[in-house]
Amino acid sequence: MAAADWSSLLQQSADLIGQDYNTLPRVERNLPQLQQYAEALRSRTNRYRGPQEQAAATRLLAQQGFDATRLSSEVVGLEIVPTIEDVFHAETSSVEEYLQQVEEATLLAAIQEAQQESVAAFEGYMESCMARDWAANKRQLFGLIAPPALAGAGAGGYGGSGPQPLIGRTAGGGGLSFGAPALRLSPKEAAYVEVAKRLAQAAAGGQAGAGGQGGLDVVRDFLKACKDHEDKAPGQDTSMASVWALLADVLQEARARGLTPSAGAGSGPSSSSSRYVDALAAGARKHLERGFRAHVRSTIARYKLAAERGADPDFLREVQAYVQVKFRDRGPLDFAAPNGLDTSWVQLFYCLRSGEADAARRAADRCGDLLLASAGAAGAAGGLGLRGAGGGVRPLVDEWLANGCRLSERSASALSREAERLLRDKNGLRHSPRQPYQALVCALLAGDARSADALGGVLQSLQLPPILSTIEDFMWAKLALVAAGAAASGPAAAAAAAAAAAGIPAAGVQPYTLAELQADINRWPPQYYSKQNREPLLYVTVLLLSLQLGPALLYLWKDDTAKPYRLDAVHLGLALQAEGALAALSGGAGQAGESTASADVASMALQYGRKFLAAADSATALPYYWLAAAARGGGLAVKGALLRELLTGAGGAGVGRLEGSRVDFGTLLGGGGAGARGALHALVPDPEERRRLFEGIAYECQMSAQPEEAVELYLAADRPVAALSLINGQLSTAIAAAVEEAGVGGASPALERLERIARSGRAAAERLAAGAGAAAGGSGAAAAAAVASDPAARRELEAFALLGVVRDMLLAARRGRHDVALQKLSELPFVPTERSRLDACVRASAALHPALAERLQDIIATAADSIAARRQAVGREAAAGLAAELAVLTQYANSLAGARLPQSVYRKLAEVQVVVA
Repeated sequence: MAAADWSSLLQQSADLIGQDYNTLPRVERNLPQLQQYAEALRSRTNRYRGPQEQAAATRLLAQQGFDATRLSSEVVGLEIVPTIEDVFHAETSSVEEYLQQVEEATLLAAIQEAQQESVAAFEGYMESCMARDWAANKRQLFGLIAPPALAGAGAGGYGGSGPQPLIGRTAGGGGLSFGAPALRLSPKEAAYVEVAKRLAQAAAGGQAGAGGQGGLDVVRDFLKACKDHEDKAPGQDTSMASVWALLADVLQEARARGLTPSAGAGSGPSSSSSRYVDALAAGARKHLERGFRAHVRSTIARYKLAAERGADPDFLREVQAYVQVKFRDRGPLDFAAPNGLDTSWVQLFYCLRSGEADAARRAADRCGDLLLASAGAAGAAGGLGLRGAGGGVRPLVDEWLANGCRLSERSASALSREAERLLRDKNGLRHSPRQPYQALVCALLAGDARSADALGGVLQSLQLPPILSTIEDFMWAKLALVAAGAAASGPAAAAAAAAAAAGIPAAGVQPYTLAELQADINRWPPQYYSKQNREPLLYVTVLLLSLQLGPALLYLWKDDTAKPYRLDAVHLGLALQAEGALAALSGGAGQAGESTASADVASMALQYGRKFLAAADSATALPYYWLAAAARGGGLAVKGALLRELLTGAGGAGVGRLEGSRVDFGTLLGGGGAGARGALHALVPDPEERRRLFEGIAYECQMSAQPEEAVELYLAADRPVAALSLINGQLSTAIAAAVEEAGVGGASPALERLERIARSGRAAAERLAAGAGAAAGGSGAAAAAAVASDPAARRELEAFALLGVVRDMLLAARRGRHDVALQKLSELPFVPTERSRLDACVRASAALHPALAERLQDIIATAADSIAARRQAVGREAAAGLAAELAVLTQYANSLAGARLPQSVYRKLAEVQVVVA
């Protein structure tokens, strides 16, 4: 260490000692002494590293048996190897705790990796969703702003290929509308809209529903529109066209029986509503039977060699070929070989399943005799020995087919006991292929739902293949049981219900109702029927087959998995509402009430119609608003409220609202009053009803501070006097606003609005004169006399004409033309310019029109300003005349006790008097 450093250290030590720290040791050596002491210590350390010390150490190791040379080489080559504790530090004292810590660390690392992968997958999914949404929005935006030729030239397009039509007024020859672009619809949606328009017209004429009166079958029309432009989603087996076909078949049976939905006609078994619901269930069952016949033929076509189908056109032969395909591993069958496997009950079931009555009767003949109970047991138990009743199954099948899947109570009870006996025979079910089918047929003929359900459980416990393996077979069997259960009605059903309420076991077969079927369906969530939400239309099919029409609509409209079918949900609801099926099924289990279901349909129609309203396409929105009104009851008040929303929501906002609304008013209402042929004419063909409708909406608009819409509606209702009254009020307010903004030779929005209101007033005056002339025979003199004889019309016409004079006067004064303003003042009959007219003008002002009375203060103040301005530019004689005119005007203002002129007017008159004097 340098001497300077030592010196500094010594100085610091001296300073510390000077601070009187008694605890610090005192240094008694100087720098040379410290250096000498350090060298002595170093020499003592080096002494132990000399050769003598090393030799002594070697002798010591040799005495202990160590080779010093080898030990030195091993120590030099020794490598320090890390232990497991150095890498995985474990604060444990046992192997089990250490392994538990290692396991926890491994799990934590796996969880962290899984979280990172999940976050990365989520971010990737969100990016793909954003890209898809942006692509969809970009296509929609392009469709809105692109020219029609360019937008329709691309291959594919939205929802179909080829050019897509423009729906709305831009395609109707009325000129382009730049306020809002017309919607570009897919071919399927455009076809649906056309059917909805025809439906609205039919509903207005009383032709919709009730089985398609007037030649309109709305469900078939929607089915054709869907088939022609089918857009089935990729990877889905069920199409929307199949749903429409199912609905058409369900409704067709009631139409074929001549039944109409009448929900309020009673709830008994013989009521028209109950018969209509039974017909709907029969239509659903027949739809499944037609589908099964197609399945039989397609199966035979796929297995031609195994089926061995000949040229016989008999359907029983097709059933036999189908059975031969299903039992191709069972050896020879009875219809192919004399001693073959007995499949008579199998054939009977498939004939019933196919809905072929003749084939089922001949198959029943092959089933042989059916002795349900011995003679003694039958007599004791009240059973029915069917050998004496007909000798076989054929009479039961004949009765079941003739009575609409129903048997008598005695026959049903006997067949139910036979089904229970067959189900108890586990050995027979296991070894006889026909016995499960025999038990199922007996349960179906008897209407015994408990035995039919028990059969599935027994076959599953025996590990045998189920008979009702598909949802179609299951629903057909349930619908057949519902039809059989419908027979148990009247006194017998009442007695059974009373016994069940008292806790007494009921004898015989318990009826299976539609409500129980719907409850069985609803036990499972939608995912069970829709293949984990991959086939949403399959669940809709199940709901329609069980006649749950309301839940089917709500599922299509609200469920996220059915989002691509919102369009179909709207029109499906409109079709069901038009047919009246929702009202007929309002009391079923699981259904919303009739009012709730109708409200849902109305809400869907309104929400869909507002899409066209937002695009300023009121002509297309009108049918949906009208159908929504029909769903809400169809009353005049309901129609008026929805039509008012349609009309007032179609226009713009602010200053251009009236002009922007006129296009829609003309499109919807026409231009010639209640007799004009606007778009509303097809929905309300009666002119008197249209007049009442327009008048009611106009009054509501007037009360809601919507005078512009009220004017248009009053004109459409042939009420020009009421329209002119509103126009006069608007014109009076617009004059004040225009005068405030008017400049010398300038234009403003207020002036433009004033001109539009004036044009509307002239149109109303012309309409009033034309109506009076038509009523008086067409001559001008007669029209004038007719107008003069009507005090209200004469008052409004005079007010409109005088407001025009007031407008010219105030604007002329505002622009500095005071001579013109004073000339216009002389044209006002209620303002005196001469003393002789003072009393008459005061009396006239007491009965002045409100629109003129509102501008009276402006008239007097402007006249005073004009007199003052003219005084500076005229000679002595003219100034005396102006002073006399001002005096009359001042006396007139003082005489208007009831007018309540503001103080500013009187101050103005006083100031002008000073100037003129």
